[in-house]
Amino acid sequence: MKLRFGLLPVFVVTLALFLVGCTGDWATWGNGLERHGENTSETELAPSNVASLQEKWAVDLSGVVNSAPILAHNIDVNGTRMDLLYTGSENGVFYAVSTNGAIVWSRTLGSVSIACPFFPAGDHGVTASAVFDSTRNRVYAVSGDGFVYALDASDGTVVPGWPIPLTSTPTREVVWSAPTLVGDHLYYEIASHCDTRPYHGRIVDIDPQTHSIMHTFYVTGSADGPDGGGIWGWGGVSVDPADGDVYVATGNSFATPENSPYADSVVRLSSSLAVKTFHTPTLGIRDDDFGSTPVLFQKDGCPRQLIAMQKNGSLYLYDRDSLADGPRQRIDFSKSNLIGVVAYSSATEMVYAVNGKGSTNGSYIQGVAAFRFDAGCKLQLAWQTPLPVLGGTAPSVANGVVYVAGGSSNKVYALRATTGEMLWDSGASVAGRAVAQPIVVDGRLYAGAYDNKLHAWGL
Repeated sequence: MKLRFGLLPVFVVTLALFLVGCTGDWATWGNGLERHGENTSETELAPSNVASLQEKWAVDLSGVVNSAPILAHNIDVNGTRMDLLYTGSENGVFYAVSTNGAIVWSRTLGSVSIACPFFPAGDHGVTASAVFDSTRNRVYAVSGDGFVYALDASDGTVVPGWPIPLTSTPTREVVWSAPTLVGDHLYYEIASHCDTRPYHGRIVDIDPQTHSIMHTFYVTGSADGPDGGGIWGWGGVSVDPADGDVYVATGNSFATPENSPYADSVVRLSSSLAVKTFHTPTLGIRDDDFGSTPVLFQKDGCPRQLIAMQKNGSLYLYDRDSLADGPRQRIDFSKSNLIGVVAYSSATEMVYAVNGKGSTNGSYIQGVAAFRFDAGCKLQLAWQTPLPVLGGTAPSVANGVVYVAGGSSNKVYALRATTGEMLWDSGASVAGRAVAQPIVVDGRLYAGAYDNKLHAWGL
């Protein structure tokens, strides 16, 4: 389907898409449809004071936390207005937590226990982050047994007509990625547990008003196509606020070659999930997934671009409007099994990426790297800071500071965004692996971890 709008409808649609992310809430993974990971509204935490962060509270969620929290302001809870964090744990329970660390409500959504060793004890519950729907006062979350729930943001009751089943085989298919909500589209992605076949990677488009599935995009062509095509990026799909187009980076199919027809590719689709264009890089390794979400941005003086990580260790920089022509730039950033999502700051006009292994050629080290843009709108290394980080994480950036979950280092770090100077780490306050994207809102830093807790740090 090709989008056709006159001048006035384009303006209206663009404004409606923009308003999704301008409330001051961190309402969705990456704090925007573009998945940039930046909070441009943050003013309290800065390079000058972030070293003074102290843990304010840590609330036990009774299970491993992979779900990055979101935050909504001014929710009416029994007549009292409060700011709430929403997140889940791998025991299958979804929580609303006040910004003072009290559990306001919780709801058991469901989980499965299988021999797929992604998480401790093999429990797979609420892995994906949630998204807040301010128009309807709802939070959308997905369970480990394959159902999408619409929950009242104030008290956690299930909205009539929900949940909606996404899969009938939750021991093989899983929602790893965060949902993306824009207008009357709620996009979810399907991946798999340890590539256990049969499964079919896909994007599902749900109409929140009618609570029905409207469109589906299959990575391997159709529901009867080859197995595979799982979609793994933490941030789910990204959406261009200007036109509503959907961007996704996909995993391998079980076909010959493994990257056909849309596997191991970056794909641009219409809002109704019709393929508009795509690019498939040359395979670098077997099982050459994009374990990433495309991050959309436009630096001043450059075309509209995106960046995605591929499992072979490459960072790909594409011009969005000439995607099929291939990347403007490919960087050999890491050894294989590069998984994660970059962040982009409009304030510094820099890209931030976590490297869990360092590169084969020695140009890049284990740690965090920042890239600036040259006159040709290509990336050049600005700085890199060595850190004992684990791949698979996604940084965030706010008011001159980059925040990174350190994986198996059991820490969260804060670095100066312009130079990479280490400013702060969480010390011994986190007692387990931290992989979920940290968020920064109103002078507080929040992150979940494998110690079963959601942590909050402040001044």
